[in-house]
Amino acid sequence: MDILAAVDLFTGKVVRLTRGQIATAKVYSTDPMAVARQWQDQGADALHLVDLDAALGVGSNFSTILRLVREAAIPVQLGGGIRSERAAREWLDRGVARIVLGTLALRDPSCIERLVEAFGPERIVVALDFSQKSVVMEGWTQPAALTVEEALARFRDLGVRQFLVTAVERDGTLSGPDVRLYAHLCATTGVSIFASGGISAVADVLELERAGVRGVVIGKALYEGRMTLAEIRRALIEAGQGEASGPLRTQ
Repeated sequence: MDILAAVDLFTGKVVRLTRGQIATAKVYSTDPMAVARQWQDQGADALHLVDLDAALGVGSNFSTILRLVREAAIPVQLGGGIRSERAAREWLDRGVARIVLGTLALRDPSCIERLVEAFGPERIVVALDFSQKSVVMEGWTQPAALTVEEALARFRDLGVRQFLVTAVERDGTLSGPDVRLYAHLCATTGVSIFASGGISAVADVLELERAGVRGVVIGKALYEGRMTLAEIRRALIEAGQGEASGPLRTQ
């Protein structure tokens, strides 16, 4: 299982939101590089960067993200506001290990098919952010008129193999993940599921591992000290799943 530490950027600061609402933003640091080094040194398999300004259409953290990608000693997975094929290609060429695409994927599925063909399925992740089991986009502000299952099947048929599935109502709440849904999605042949939203304890990570998820994105639980990366790794080792495997490790 891959353990990804979330680094959400808003106006140059590291923040966490509750249910994606920018009004709930809590600032944890004004030094994103220091936060990235902290999670890197503590054993994260990768960093999951999100440009909230870009996702909401109010700005960009381009220079900060570029520096993080260049200086990080572990792989970087990037999402948030990447709304054109050109931008996606440019970030992949700059060294991002995996790129996460939500709105672009839903608005232009053929673009995703081209990206998978050009860069390989191991570097493309489709974000399925959902509210009440329906997929949302545009920074979680617009419904996409698709269920998670429908979207998963559609993009799998286009060659996508990796999906980041986020429960909007649980994100930032520390209320626990929707394990039953993740287990259901993991039963789909030929896909890898990354879980995000509501993870609050090591026990949640172990439940998700048993459900079959490929990796987890952990944010507020780390920032609030609910668990440490060392505790997660130790628990996974004891469960026999301590070593992450797959493309993210080898980028």
